[in-house]
Amino acid sequence: MTPQVGAMLASLYERERQPGWSSGMRAVTRALLADLALPPGPLLELGCGGGAMLAELAATFPDRPVYGLDLWELALRQARRGLSTGDSALVQGDLQRLPFPAQHFALVLALDAFDQRGVDFVTGIRESWRILQVGGMLVMRVSAHPWLYSAHDVAFNTGARYSATTVRQALEDAGLEVIRLTYANFLWFVPVAVLRLLQRWGILPFRADWYQSARLQRAMAGALTREAAWLARRNLPIGLSLYALARKRPAHRREGCG
Repeated sequence: MTPQVGAMLASLYERERQPGWSSGMRAVTRALLADLALPPGPLLELGCGGGAMLAELAATFPDRPVYGLDLWELALRQARRGLSTGDSALVQGDLQRLPFPAQHFALVLALDAFDQRGVDFVTGIRESWRILQVGGMLVMRVSAHPWLYSAHDVAFNTGARYSATTVRQALEDAGLEVIRLTYANFLWFVPVAVLRLLQRWGILPFRADWYQSARLQRAMAGALTREAAWLARRNLPIGLSLYALARKRPAHRREGCG
């Protein structure tokens, strides 16, 4: 992790519980998780960051063990400060080599984890499949649209952005049935896309201080909260982020006698 990336992520973790992009995206995630049928068993968040979503999982499913995994001690330190005792178990580890047994979890949540620099996208999905119970759900979010890759992604350690076609194919190849595939962060798509492209073309510089604006963060939270209400019922056709909900299918059985 470079010093710039470390500073940006530390700032993001510290602001997770304040009104802003993080709180708005958690509202979106809650809307997508609502009424999701899960088998009995524990829950896991990959790339749990500062622990804000992990705390919400623990509060929503108080009778289930909840685990959080992150590669960075920086994230886990922040998560420990924000979680109450008994909320969850925190583990430092690599999502490409998960330290959990096969068919253990009812839910694997991976928000902006599989698109990080140094992560092999397909390996992350296949490891999630390995530790999921049959009927368990993988709920993932990645940065959308490869053509939007810019200095913003570099600053936040994003290694790649993905298309819906690529995500669907990777999930199906791993043995997961795609239940839902939708974009999010729709209302800000046009202005942010223009900004990112101008940065990519070198016309505008990347400025970390833009992310510190309380007014901007509140506006983003408001837009995303409205989107969450929409996503509780239907999908969005475009956006800066892409969500997928996929269920682990039973293993294929050969027919006939051996």
